[in-house]
Amino acid sequence: MMHLLKYTTGIMLCAVLATACNKPEKEYPNPYQGGKPTLGVKFSQELPTPQNGEVGDVVTYKAEGLLPHKDVLKFYMNGELAQVVSVTDKGISIRIPPNASSGGSLISIGDQLFPAPVFRVTGKVSLDRTFQAGKGTNGFVSSVLATSRNRYLVMGSFTEYGNVGMSDPLYGLILTEKNGAYVPAFKTDSAVGRNGSITAAVQLPDGKFILAGSFSQYGRKSGIANITRIHEGGLLDSTIVRVIPTDPGGDPHDGDHTAEVDNSSRDTVPVFNGGFNGSVRQIFLQGTKVVCIGNLLSYRQYYYPNSTRNNRAVDYRSIGKIARLTLTGDLDSTYHYDLVNHRGKDGPTGSLNDGVLLPDGKLLLVGAFRSFDGVAAGNIARLTAAGDADPGFNAGSGADDIITNVYYNKNTRKLIIAGAFKNYNGKPRPGLAMINEDGSLDETFVPGAFEEGRPYFSGQLSDGKVIVTGTFRKYSGVTREGFMILNPDGKLAQGYNNTGRLNGTITSMMESVTAEGEPAVILTGFISSFDNTGLGGIMRIVLSK
Repeated sequence: MMHLLKYTTGIMLCAVLATACNKPEKEYPNPYQGGKPTLGVKFSQELPTPQNGEVGDVVTYKAEGLLPHKDVLKFYMNGELAQVVSVTDKGISIRIPPNASSGGSLISIGDQLFPAPVFRVTGKVSLDRTFQAGKGTNGFVSSVLATSRNRYLVMGSFTEYGNVGMSDPLYGLILTEKNGAYVPAFKTDSAVGRNGSITAAVQLPDGKFILAGSFSQYGRKSGIANITRIHEGGLLDSTIVRVIPTDPGGDPHDGDHTAEVDNSSRDTVPVFNGGFNGSVRQIFLQGTKVVCIGNLLSYRQYYYPNSTRNNRAVDYRSIGKIARLTLTGDLDSTYHYDLVNHRGKDGPTGSLNDGVLLPDGKLLLVGAFRSFDGVAAGNIARLTAAGDADPGFNAGSGADDIITNVYYNKNTRKLIIAGAFKNYNGKPRPGLAMINEDGSLDETFVPGAFEEGRPYFSGQLSDGKVIVTGTFRKYSGVTREGFMILNPDGKLAQGYNNTGRLNGTITSMMESVTAEGEPAVILTGFISSFDNTGLGGIMRIVLSK
């Protein structure tokens, strides 16, 4: 009976399936019906002839299907309209337009677009292929310091540089030759660890370095508070101090414990005894002192006479995001400090993003703050060489929004600022302004309009030209994808804007020279590519004359 039931159920199931299979399928309308017919345009995968060229050169691309549309098509080279020289059944020839830059091209026919192969526009700016950084770093490079031995100290939050560091991580600090080659003799004992980052450094007259940033260790020594001092060779500058000895335990009558007690009464510690709760953004060498700025909530220092090897006595002082220290880490209470209340002065009400130390010892600060030391300020302020708010600073109302960076050129004696502001001291400035040392606006520099983004970093070269980077796509109507070079009047520098897109964020700039002696600039930050070339954190560009 059970077998019969299974047999009958199987027959019924097959019948149902057969009925379902014979049921006519529902027809749906074609979503593409009524669309425009294809134009039959197709570019070859071959690179154009020539593969690179200057403004005014004729370039030929291989393509099919363009001839029927020769009277209506338009050719754009990285966003700039080019003159069409000729169209055949095998391709198209165009003339490189005046404001062209490297990158992709396309043809528009009506409202249809057809991408063309990448073309490299040659000009006065190019990547320095002699700079031996290889693939660069695998993380952020905050800045580069030129050393007294004609080398570069490279710092940030990375573990690899070129092909170095894959098995033995570098952790944020290396030394390179002037050509970018890694110096293996510089030993850091793994620098600031996997969670650390170095943002700034200065070199002392004796060759040693003071490093600052966000880190709690250097090499194998922990307990460091975001700033320390190292030898020129890379190792921590340390000393031996006396501390409170600890009881070795055990039976006091069982042998001589003198050696154990003596060992516990000494400790090897950093020579630089001082630090901060909060990360350090910048440091500046001012004579025999170091000025520090950043997110500095309080200053801290170990008091070794009341400490043991395992437990430290710590002295804290509240500070207003600015402090000056001695070269061994002591807080200088004569600089931006309230001696009556034994604390730092108020400082900015918001964040400090950047600063520069001027030749006369005055400190210019920028960021996101509406008052400084209790006085109204437009995201910019200046301190005297003694650390007091400077009454002679002539910024007026300052910037009406955040300033992200400031750069000072000692040759031109000008400062340039970039950020999210639209006005400076009541005058229109679209996130970019040149100012004098006293804070007044330099009205000879008039920036154009930015489209689809804004500037984040700017710096003036010694010849007066200005490098600007950011998220913008166009400047004064010309395609400049995140990178451009301006004349001292704010106009695009002819011949210096041929490079393609910058993917990343620039945080520092330093003038340099190539192996052939040509002017060059080292740029660092979060960099993944530039001018259609993959990079990592650091690059050097050539500025041909």
